[in-house]
Amino acid sequence: MARVFFCVMLLVLAVVVAGTGITPSYGPKPVIPILKDDRKQNAYGEYAFQYETGDGITRKESGSQKDGQVSQGGWRYTSPYGDPVEITFVADHGGFQPYGDALPVAPALPYSRTGQ
Repeated sequence: MARVFFCVMLLVLAVVVAGTGITPSYGPKPVIPILKDDRKQNAYGEYAFQYETGDGITRKESGSQKDGQVSQGGWRYTSPYGDPVEITFVADHGGFQPYGDALPVAPALPYSRTGQ
């Protein structure tokens, strides 16, 4: 009886997966080459790195220790929908400040703010 139940459940699972078009996530994955990988660092706390992959992902960042950590950089990739995404950022005393068209924008305030 347990064997029949197991076989029926396996058959149902196979039909559901086949009907939804879901492909299993196991199995060999394509190897994506690293086209560029540059890294620099010095004794003064300054650093920079940049890399690029074979599938179009790029990332770069540089920074230093000047009265706290200061960094800037960005990355670029293609979204699962095929849209190019580019994000740049600055991270300093004002916090992490990302910029890019793919980021959500808060709605306008329904009132006007006054100085204090």
